[in-house]
Amino acid sequence: MSAGFSVVIPAYNYGHCIERAVQSVLSQSYSDFEVLVINDGSTDNTDEIMRALENQHSDVLRYIPQVNQGLSAVRNRGIEEARFPWLIFLDADDEMCSEALLALEKCAQESPQARLLIGGHYSCSGDACEKIRPRPITADCKKNFAAFLGKKLTISNGACAMHQQLFATVRYDPNLRHTEDLPVFAHVLANYPVAETPEPIAKIHKHADSMRHDVRAALTVGMSLEERIFDNNGLPEWAQKERKSYRVRRLLSLLKICDRAKSYSDVRDLYRQLFREAPLTALQPRYLRRLLKSLMK
Repeated sequence: MSAGFSVVIPAYNYGHCIERAVQSVLSQSYSDFEVLVINDGSTDNTDEIMRALENQHSDVLRYIPQVNQGLSAVRNRGIEEARFPWLIFLDADDEMCSEALLALEKCAQESPQARLLIGGHYSCSGDACEKIRPRPITADCKKNFAAFLGKKLTISNGACAMHQQLFATVRYDPNLRHTEDLPVFAHVLANYPVAETPEPIAKIHKHADSMRHDVRAALTVGMSLEERIFDNNGLPEWAQKERKSYRVRRLLSLLKICDRAKSYSDVRDLYRQLFREAPLTALQPRYLRRLLKSLMK
């Protein structure tokens, strides 16, 4: 029996590349799929482009415009609208690799208990693309959860598929405007079996504007991400054992981000928190240097 995939493409002012993303899905040789493009209040020519594409491909393409609500709300809308059991969230500036759906279908058939399918991807900057294979996963939810929080297991939207069953117990938090997928992935890995395919599923394009946005958004979310992951997120009791180590890693991540962004008052504040949580880590030269640099500014 075929799995069937709903590919949800959130769109906000990506008129210059939305057609590329849509066509990369429409060109799949696999037949049991649909494309849902949800326009989150774009002010560019996204609406014009998508209405034309929907007229040409109304059998598999649905275009859903809405007032701006943010990426989490768009993904939740996609969950509600999806007609197939598996969902893929493909960013509007990325592309699906050829035969990606066939690779995911094979993965689902070989691992019928899995509710998250993780594939490889290409990380592209300009014309240069690097093939990234998924890190090995295990049948142990505890190990997968810890590996994910420790960044030893990475999951990229567009290069994974999630079963509709997952969303009976978790949704994307509309209050998170950055890293909104991390609490969802954490919940899934702690509670459900996972499978992987080495085949590349998506081409993920990196560009300067998105990286600058990531810095600003990460600082806005800050340490509240810990609470989003560990509080009221349907985690088993054993998952709380990972909380302290995750808190330290999150502090280190934000410290590095603030240092790169030259937000030196934030560097000093985060360093104080880091010293309280993990003094031996805070006293390592690489982190002391960041503190000293912030004090000289």
